[in-house]
Amino acid sequence: MGSTGNKQLSYYGTLFTSAIILLIPALYNGYPIVNPDTATYLASGFKPETPFDRPITYGLLIRLFSMNGLTLWGVVFAQGYVVAWLIARVLATFVAKAHNIHTLIAVLILALLSPLSWIVSQIQPDVFTSITLLSAVLLLFNRESKTNKGILYLLFFISCGAHMSHPVLFCVLFAFLFAATRKLLTTTPVRQTRKTILMLALLSLASIVFMGSAMSKSKHIFLTGSLLEKGVLKDYLDDHCDNNHYAICAFKDALPASSDEFIWGKNSPLYKIGDWAGTKSEFNAIDRDILTSPRYLSLYIRATMSQACDQAITFKIGDGNNTMGKGSNVDGRIGEYIPRELETYRHDRQSTRHLNEDLPIPNVIIIITVIASLLITAIGQRHMYAVTPEIRIFQTIIFISIILNILDCAAFTVVNGRYGCKMIWLIPLCAIILVMHYRDRKALARK
Repeated sequence: MGSTGNKQLSYYGTLFTSAIILLIPALYNGYPIVNPDTATYLASGFKPETPFDRPITYGLLIRLFSMNGLTLWGVVFAQGYVVAWLIARVLATFVAKAHNIHTLIAVLILALLSPLSWIVSQIQPDVFTSITLLSAVLLLFNRESKTNKGILYLLFFISCGAHMSHPVLFCVLFAFLFAATRKLLTTTPVRQTRKTILMLALLSLASIVFMGSAMSKSKHIFLTGSLLEKGVLKDYLDDHCDNNHYAICAFKDALPASSDEFIWGKNSPLYKIGDWAGTKSEFNAIDRDILTSPRYLSLYIRATMSQACDQAITFKIGDGNNTMGKGSNVDGRIGEYIPRELETYRHDRQSTRHLNEDLPIPNVIIIITVIASLLITAIGQRHMYAVTPEIRIFQTIIFISIILNILDCAAFTVVNGRYGCKMIWLIPLCAIILVMHYRDRKALARK
């Protein structure tokens, strides 16, 4: 085998090893980690049909990478491999002398000290938010081969369609980048950069094809739940129920305390006045009136900013990963669609005991890592000699995207550790790139 063959073998071996490293939580658990939503994703992929409240994309990916129900390990391994490949490409773009060992080191640090391995190890599409972003960033810097560009565009499109929040999140990001191209994206030709941005924006909008049905069926539910969580719905009903005959008015003094309870609770008023389909007209009218009235819009914005501050510091792993053993919806779906692994699932740590009891120390480590990474990036930005324009632009896009994700979650959902974990691991990645770059500069200066 020639040197080129050896290099390719080493490269793909690195990616394979990195993917396994990113599965440490699943390996510790004894099976891929699940969430209550996992049941819906399994059903959507194997029936197949678009659920009421989410796209069908991830369900189809589960079916594909589980090899039509053979094993869910194929799904998390595929997630790990894609993330490892993207990290390798990012390092190749921003670290001058990046080698396979750099990829392994970066992946190991991120797997042990950030939430990355946790979100990779779940049957849950959270990891696709950062996959979408990194794919876009690599395309914007225009350093990849034609083959890799094709892969990145396809990866961006599929990943963007994996979650209903993505089209809005990334269209807002691309609008900002398009407007700031001349000042921010200074390392590539303006015309080429804007062409790429427009292409990515169009793909973001096109991904709605995966979720149009779900959006139509569920957006009024999630927005009304968010307004309830923020306290705006109660104020509105108190002011308007005397003059309007909304069905929800009968329960205005007995509304659930949280959005989750309102949307999913069996005793929620939602299911007493018409469920998801029956409340569409009424909730749309209420939501529209709230968001077009200066008083309630002001309350909504203030509550969103408050939740955004809370979400910015909420990124613990384990939210939603409770014990879901025999008799649960997830157990039923695995038994129906992945029957060979049902007993394995029933005997993993998550199903047999509270896996979350093992997470306090990892969550403390994650907080320390994020704080340390913020300090490293701040020092790097202050000492510009240590940062190339490309790294500075990369960091800026990452931090803007994290802020937009926080605002997106705060505006339309509730504060949750899962939502923070999706993107926060990119801050340690920025720090790793800075350290590797600085080390290369020091080595070069000694020669």
